[in-house]
Parts: sequence; structure tokens; C-alpha cells
Amino acid sequence: MVVVSAAVTSMVAIAFLVPLFVLVSDLAHDRAVNRAERDAEAVARVLAVLGPRVGVEESVADFGEELARDGISVIVGDQTVLGPPPSESEDLTLAQGGTAFRDDDLADGVAVYVPVPRTEGPAVVVRAFVPADDLEEGVTRSWLTLGGLGLVLTVIAVFVADRLGRSVVRPVRSLSTSTALLGDGDLTARVTPEGPDEIREVGIQFNRLAERITMLLQHEREQAADLSHRLRTPLTSVRLDIEALPEGLERERLLDDLAELERMVTFVIEEARRPIRSQGATTDLARVLRDRVGFWRPLAEDQGRTMTTHIHEFPLPIHVSELDCAAMIDAILGNVFSHTTEGVPVDVGLARLGDTAILRVDDGGAGFPDAGVVERGRSEGSSTGLGLDIAKRTAASAGGSLAVTASRRLGGASVEIRLPLSEHILD
Repeated sequence: MVVVSAAVTSMVAIAFLVPLFVLVSDLAHDRAVNRAERDAEAVARVLAVLGPRVGVEESVADFGEELARDGISVIVGDQTVLGPPPSESEDLTLAQGGTAFRDDDLADGVAVYVPVPRTEGPAVVVRAFVPADDLEEGVTRSWLTLGGLGLVLTVIAVFVADRLGRSVVRPVRSLSTSTALLGDGDLTARVTPEGPDEIREVGIQFNRLAERITMLLQHEREQAADLSHRLRTPLTSVRLDIEALPEGLERERLLDDLAELERMVTFVIEEARRPIRSQGATTDLARVLRDRVGFWRPLAEDQGRTMTTHIHEFPLPIHVSELDCAAMIDAILGNVFSHTTEGVPVDVGLARLGDTAILRVDDGGAGFPDAGVVERGRSEGSSTGLGLDIAKRTAASAGGSLAVTASRRLGGASVEIRLPLSEHILD
């Protein structure tokens, strides 16, 4: 708006100022010439009255210095010149013949010729000369005044446009900032409706939308928390049944699995009641992967699976909380144990490539039917179809990606997750 206002105002000012500049120059020129004509005519009238009585030379002698100062001279006949002499290029024949005229073609100014009426004697011509500087007297000052006025008007227009623009841009920027905050998970982001009516209405609707989103998410969290809490009763029953079993490795393993399930239920309840996902958490992917592989290895041994690992020895910090990282790994490994037959080998690898951690899980099963299995709710079996989607969303939240391909290592399916490493130094 400011640029457009400055451009429009400048064009309007130029459209008015250019003709005014020309007009001022013409007025100054005409003013100087008209003054010279009046002076020449006044001198001619005086000489017409006094000349026959006292003579032209004596009449001019009384105020000759004043005439010379005003650029006026008197030419008597072809020889006598009283005052500033005319240039050689000037032709006085027309004036000597009794016709007044003006010569605008002189190099250094304008000359006005007025004949003096006489009944006898040589022709007398009054010449008034206007130098070029006098023709432009006051023009520069007028131009500067007009230019300054145009500049002031342009500045005022730009200032007004800036004020009007700010009244529009400020609420739009506030709305943009609040929208970004809401998109990042800040459900408290609101705007103060201001500005033009249309933008104020957008701000009001944005606040209503934010309130609605907050209410819906709160309702969803409470439902998730309630459903998860209801699982505690059957879990307690399962624990009592397991504790009633005879002592042994089978009983201990079932108790460990139940403890893991209870931990995940508690995590779901805490996550559902947390306003937004934790930001800035950093986790050692290598350590969490070793821990989760250790959790799944006993099941692999029971199912006769060969479970090989190639895990980076040094810490690989990523921008994911430890619980989310564990859930992501469990989703991938659980997908292998759920959708491949017993005895199918599993290979888990974790490597570093520059500033990226690469987690790959390969199996020797039948592979994925198509790449669409990562879509939420998509499943070829009896599962919910959420496992790979959970892993995909967790990777995306950390700026990474998930891809499914055919495994070149074992011939089945391969899930690869790439995660950018954090600059945070883990203790």
C-alpha cells in the first residue's frame, strides 16, 4: 500500500507539477517582457511630448542613467544611440518605419522596439532589452517551492497509507502468528479482533475455531484416558491369575509382559491428559533400541526366530521422547511378530549417515502387499492398522521419514526410518 500510494501520488504530482513548471516559466518570461514593453512605451510617450520642444538628446539626458540601468536605449536615425547600443544582428528597419515589434530570437535576451511618433526629423526608436537572466527571474525559486509542495504531499500520502496499511497488516500478522502457534500445538493461542470489519470477523472466527478445537481435543483426551483406565480392572484380574501360577520362568515372563502392558496403559493415560506433546525432548535412539530388542528377544527365541542386530555403538540423540521412541520401535517389531509366521528371521540395524540416524528392520516373510500399508487404519490382517502409522507420525514429528520396501537382506519386508540427529549432548 505504501509503495502504491507513493507511486500514485508521485505520478499525480508530476502530472500537475510539470505543467505548473512550464506555466511559471512562461509567466516569468511574459512578466519581464511586458514590463519592458511598458517602460519602452512610457519613454516613447515622453519623447513624443518633449522631443519637439527641447530635443531628443536633451530629454534623454535628464534621466539617461536610469534608462540605461533599466536596459532602455534611444536610437536617433541610423547613427546616434543614447544608452546601451543594440547588437549588430538587430534590424530596426521595421521600428524606424513606425511599427512596434519584439525580437525574441536574440541569443542573450529579448528586445522590444517602440517608435516615437514624429512629424519631422530622423526616426526615433526606443529599445528596451531584457537579459535572459531576467526572463527567468524567480523561476528557480518557484520550481523549488512547487517541488517541495509536491514532495510534502507525497510524504503525507505515504504516511497516511502507512497508517492505513498498518491497521490492516498488524491484525493479519497477529492472526498469522496465532495460527502458527495453534498449528504447533499451543491451544491457548488467541487473537484480539481488530482492524477493518472483515479482518475483525476473521479474528473472531479464529478464536471460535480455537475454542472448538480445544474442546474437542479435551473431550477426546478424556475419552482416551477413561478407556485406558477401564483396562486396569481386567489387567488386575490377569495379574491375580498369573500370580496364582506355579513359580517358574513362564510365570516370570508373563509378569514382565503384564508389567509392560500396564506401563503402556499408564503412558496412554498420561499422554491423553497432557495438553500438548512435550517439545525439545532428546533421547538416545541406540540405547532405547537395545532395550526394546532385549524385550522382544525372548519372544523371538520362543518362536524359533533368528534375531540379529547391527546397532551403532555410540549415542544417537534424536528429538523424540523416550516413551515415543520406544512406542515407535515396538510398533515396527510388533508388526513383524504379528504378521509373519513363527521361525521367520528378523534383522535390526541402526547406523549413522552424516547427521542422520537410519533404523532398519528386515524380515524374511512375504513382504508388504503395497506401500499403502503405512496409511492409518490400513491392515491386511486382524490388527488395527495403526502400528506403522504410529511409527510414521513419530518419525515425522522429529523431522524424519518412514519408508517400506522389499528387503534385500532377508527377502521379505523392510521398514526404514530416517531421523535427524540432535545437537544436544546426552549425559
